[in-house]
Amino acid sequence: MFNCRNAVLMAVAGVLANAGFAMADTNQIATPVLTLQSEPTQVAAEPTAPDGLIMQGLAKVGAEKTLNDYGINIYGFVEGGYTYNHRHNTSNVGGIIIPGPFNHEFGNHFMLNQVDLRFERLVDGKKWDVGGMVEVMYGSDAARIHSSGMGFNGSDPTDNNRPNDPKAVANLDPIWQFDVTQAYIDIGIPVGNGLKIRAGKFVTLLSYETIDPRNNPFYSHSYLFSMVPFTQTGILGFYTINDQFSVAGGFTRGWNETLEDGGSCAIDFLGQVNYKINSQWGLTVNLSVGPQNGADTSHYRTAIDPIVTFKATDKLSFAAETLYVYDGGRNGSGSVTHAYGDTWGIALYGSYIVNDFVTANVRLEKAHFDTSIGGLNVGEAALGSSSFSAFGRNTVFNTNFYAITLGTTITPFPKDPIGKNLSVRPEVRYDYCEDHVFGNGTNDRFKDQLTFGADVIFKF
Repeated sequence: MFNCRNAVLMAVAGVLANAGFAMADTNQIATPVLTLQSEPTQVAAEPTAPDGLIMQGLAKVGAEKTLNDYGINIYGFVEGGYTYNHRHNTSNVGGIIIPGPFNHEFGNHFMLNQVDLRFERLVDGKKWDVGGMVEVMYGSDAARIHSSGMGFNGSDPTDNNRPNDPKAVANLDPIWQFDVTQAYIDIGIPVGNGLKIRAGKFVTLLSYETIDPRNNPFYSHSYLFSMVPFTQTGILGFYTINDQFSVAGGFTRGWNETLEDGGSCAIDFLGQVNYKINSQWGLTVNLSVGPQNGADTSHYRTAIDPIVTFKATDKLSFAAETLYVYDGGRNGSGSVTHAYGDTWGIALYGSYIVNDFVTANVRLEKAHFDTSIGGLNVGEAALGSSSFSAFGRNTVFNTNFYAITLGTTITPFPKDPIGKNLSVRPEVRYDYCEDHVFGNGTNDRFKDQLTFGADVIFKF
């Protein structure tokens, strides 16, 4: 019987089968990526590091030429860090950092966030071409981003049945896990300025920040990042209209859904419009519409995500993201069968390149949650589902969060062939909520929280 699960498995198998059998071309279409350091076209190529250490090592054994002939690039990175919460206590759920999920910590100890490896081939949309990517990840972040049916080890990411187990409370059991983050095929079609069709599992178009730490200014993530999915599985098309406009759109199985669903095979729409206003200003609008609540296909969740970037000078850049999420309904628990509420927020970014060694960054945030909590939903998932055990289930949660984050990106050896791949990102972050939501591991609840964190990223 042909079903949704079989379709996804066929797509993943196609990536593995075709990754090494497409001719290379230097005129390639890449996935839109948003960073403060990129030009405001919003269609900059992913930082794939074609001259990375893996490819350099393969060159020494004579394998790089063959890979280059086929346009295949193998690269990756490792990220590890430490976060200190001034209200920290690991005795129960209160030890978790809000917002979730990547900002969680317990024990104030080192976290191996990501060991990431990618096998990629970009495609040329101006001729018939085939490429794609397979990305695998290991670490604590991998435990956070499992899509449905792809939790290869450990507990389900929504499992809260062991509230006194700090690993289960933090949804990290085991703490470090394995995940197939992306597995897709890209097909270039010579239509107009070039069309790319993508099929498989891929990182969502939504959000300014991404699960790839190399594209983010901070170790910690914004509230808005936690309000949207990590990955989606489906079919997308990418098309560049002209020098100013490009679009993307298609259909997916839903937020963080791949091999399993809630009893239906409903699909949603995922789209993006990029507008390069001029050499300084850029605008991206992301949109997601569709049923996201299990077998309930009658109520749609809509997410609208506009992002504006401004490059004031060669050294000074700004960005602003707003996000509005309306969930028309979801399956709850107890007396809650369909809950209505709005989740929205704004994040402002600033970045200044001091010199080759140091870049200074700032982030200001406000996030609003107005949701009846009867089960895991967009608001609860954004803050970290375990955090709500303190409030009890089936409660109405209506409050505002505010945060400011200050940090730097330090590249200690910018001129060294190997050392340039190393970066360190220390930060200090202050969160405030209009309600007492931050815990210290006991029954005490506070309105604010101060955290200090730093991570190390090494690209290879």
